[in-house]
Amino acid sequence: MGNYKIKVNVEVVECDDQNEKAAEEQNDGSFTMTINEKDAISIDNSERALLSTAYPAIRKALAEHLENVSKKKP
Repeated sequence: MGNYKIKVNVEVVECDDQNEKAAEEQNDGSFTMTINEKDAISIDNSERALLSTAYPAIRKALAEHLENVSKKKP
């Protein structure tokens, strides 16, 4: 069996979205969350938002990986 590379990309960008949103999947498979400026300048709140956004992305990637691996087994 071969090795596997895990690749993660995180971006925090300013946006014009007015409504704060929980993590939701986008059309390209990524997950986004909108937070307000107060939370964006707080290390604890930013960390919580990053982890809350990453969690569903990690779960989806793991589920897809395990599904693909299970299809390889004879």
